[in-house]
Amino acid sequence: MKNALIVFFTAISFIASAQRSATAAGDKAMQHAASPARVYDAPELPAAFPYGKDSLERFIARSMHLGHVENGEGVTGKAIVVFLVEKDGSIGAAEILRTSGDKNFDAESVRIAKSMPKWTPAKDKGETVRSSAMLTFAFKFR
Repeated sequence: MKNALIVFFTAISFIASAQRSATAAGDKAMQHAASPARVYDAPELPAAFPYGKDSLERFIARSMHLGHVENGEGVTGKAIVVFLVEKDGSIGAAEILRTSGDKNFDAESVRIAKSMPKWTPAKDKGETVRSSAMLTFAFKFR
């Protein structure tokens, strides 16, 4: 019987404590990306995937390719990816904040984050701003 792969993912939208831990983890790519413009960790109106959470989940499920797993019965893991949402909604730098323990799954999680369509950008005090966001990718083979 073939192993089934279940992939769970959650969008974690600008939770202050999570963002503080991202900064504490030395997230220099997020703080000092190519543009010197400020990156907001907790804007008044956070960036959002344009078609809602259900659409984001479908996008991730369709995009996930884990061909490297042959017999992963009972294997579980979770990767947290932090990324920039630019002023135009495009996805900028993305990196692993917390590893799943599987380098291939981590790389696939970053690839998916970078391949997302443009988001609705964040706003702070009425201005469109660059912001950071996080996605949690969790998987379980059974």
